[in-house]
Amino acid sequence: MSELPKMSFGHLGINVIDIDKMADFYTKVMGFKITDRGQGGKAELVFLSRNPEEHHQIVMANTRKEGEPSTINQISFKVNDFSEVRQAYDHAVAAGCEGIEPVDHGSALSVYFRDPEDNRLEVYMATPWYIAQPHRQLIDFDKTDEEVWKACEEKCLADPTYQPMDEWKAEFAAS
Repeated sequence: MSELPKMSFGHLGINVIDIDKMADFYTKVMGFKITDRGQGGKAELVFLSRNPEEHHQIVMANTRKEGEPSTINQISFKVNDFSEVRQAYDHAVAAGCEGIEPVDHGSALSVYFRDPEDNRLEVYMATPWYIAQPHRQLIDFDKTDEEVWKACEEKCLADPTYQPMDEWKAEFAAS
């Protein structure tokens, strides 16, 4: 069997019930722009992106039936630093999102919340520390950014599975 080419993640598709409500949420709450919209066979499609280099990062199709559960575990959006995680948290609170949970994974600091069709979204930043997963500890957003960062670092350094993320990445690349 031949080797696969180098690939990067491109976009994802979501089967939705109410395409207008979902497009409204992803534009107003998550900051996407609608890049195209139209009929594709029997489905209405909405294409969304936050990146002008990508025509679409999400495509929605109104093919999910009322009462059918979502098959999405989570959709994750990476940011650069913890202040941006906090900004996403504040934005989700102001938008009245359901299921808001700030979580320290050791290797990432995240905030989770739900879209209008109960898909779990995550906004996260990577830390420079690896600890074995799954790891989940709620973040107290009454603490300052520095206090949250310090608590995460201390916990990771004390964990028996700790290693610097750069070492973990090197091992991953070599395997």
